[in-house]
Amino acid sequence: MKDKKILNNLLKGAGLTAFGMFFSKFITYFYRVIVGRYIGPDAYGQLSLGLAVVGMTTVFVKLGLDDAIKNFVPKARAREDTSELKGIVMSSAQIISASGFILGSIVFFSADFIAISLFDSPSTAPIIQVFAFVPFFSRLASVFIDTTLGHNTAKYWVITVQVLQNLIQLGVTIGLVFLTGMGVIGAAYGWLAGVFATVFIGFYFMEKNFGPIVFSDKKADYQHKKLLTYSYPLVLSGAVGTMLGWADTSLLGYYLNDAAVGFYNAALPTALLVTLPNSALGSLALPSLSELRENKGDAENALKTLARWGFALTFPTFLIMTLFSSETLHLLFGKEYTVAGTALAVLALGNLFNAAVGQLGGFLKSAGHTKTILYSNTISLVLNLALNILLIPSLGIVGAAIATASSTLLFVALLVIETYRHENIHPFHGKMLTTVIAGLTSFTATYLIFQQIFSPAPYLILIPAGVVFYAIYVLVFLKIGGLTKYDREIIITTGRKLGFEKEVEKILDLLT
Repeated sequence: MKDKKILNNLLKGAGLTAFGMFFSKFITYFYRVIVGRYIGPDAYGQLSLGLAVVGMTTVFVKLGLDDAIKNFVPKARAREDTSELKGIVMSSAQIISASGFILGSIVFFSADFIAISLFDSPSTAPIIQVFAFVPFFSRLASVFIDTTLGHNTAKYWVITVQVLQNLIQLGVTIGLVFLTGMGVIGAAYGWLAGVFATVFIGFYFMEKNFGPIVFSDKKADYQHKKLLTYSYPLVLSGAVGTMLGWADTSLLGYYLNDAAVGFYNAALPTALLVTLPNSALGSLALPSLSELRENKGDAENALKTLARWGFALTFPTFLIMTLFSSETLHLLFGKEYTVAGTALAVLALGNLFNAAVGQLGGFLKSAGHTKTILYSNTISLVLNLALNILLIPSLGIVGAAIATASSTLLFVALLVIETYRHENIHPFHGKMLTTVIAGLTSFTATYLIFQQIFSPAPYLILIPAGVVFYAIYVLVFLKIGGLTKYDREIIITTGRKLGFEKEVEKILDLLT
């Protein structure tokens, strides 16, 4: 059956990538919690502004070369042209080194101007200086890591970028913050240390497993022009996406103070946890979407399956973050961050919209509609900037959240419209209503249970209540028919691969 083929394709080679993504998100979020909770909202706001500068600089350092490398390395391999392969790596490293050093130097020596004139935060200047060369090191590391990806293996990317980089950042940050008392500067150096280490780790994996490349005896056939010709159109798209991601934080720094930026950047990554299941599905889905889109029926089934799964995995977390937003921030970051509760609820709603449409962005890319993504991003950026400028002065961090959620809604709406216009298909599935019923029923039951036991309920009760809520949600979801017969088949297939087919089948029979 076609649906079964879709689901099996989604699982193909997925385990390591999914693990790396979840591990990376968890460690990065834990890093933010440590800084926000133990250094304070002002310092955390300064760190967030520094990361915003890094984010907006990085796109102009990488110059779209990551996609160029992953495009040309497989072609050079197919021709067994070692000289060209070496030239691709060397040319990319040289371009990155030049752009990274130049832009890093500009940011380093302009740190006072950026911190004072743009953010009115002199204390942010030293952090910006520490971060100035982060894009240089991160993009140089990506040259080596992208070369391993060009050899059709994601293992070394997961190990280097998703695991080791994040562990080093977290470990060095904990050491510098708690053992030396360096505060937010220690956190900034921790971030830099992780990125710096990936240069050497990535180079080692590339040379050891796919080389020698740089150290080969072959003369490099340099590819500067070909790489830049391919990659420069991607810079605009990357710049738009990057600005969309950092506009709210940057404009909060411009209009308000460091503490406001810190409060908002407690809500922002917390709300992004809503998207984790959808992001994981996306990392598994792109190859299957490219393969399945040749048949319109298969493509539509794939989109609806992904959207249904993403929504089902997202909706219960959305309910908790929306209805207990202040308690969630109190639990994770501390009591003073509860002022960002409303912002968290608004941001979570925006991310729910994103989950509800599944993998439309990936599908449009697989279909070659890359300009549609650029245009949609650009229109969303205009709305985001306009709303941030209009709402932040009067509504503060809630205004920034409204701007971000609104631009997210506009972006996904444009994707839905364009997908329907180009392919005459949409991602929505009738089973999504089952998810809503299961979520609301389970939440109501959990609330009534704990309201009887605890009144008023302490914020720490959110942990056991959350566990109970998710358990009830799964039971209700299964009992009212949340799974299709093909969902059941793929769960049993997964159980078979793990050696627990009979046990999994018995559990499903019991719960459904």
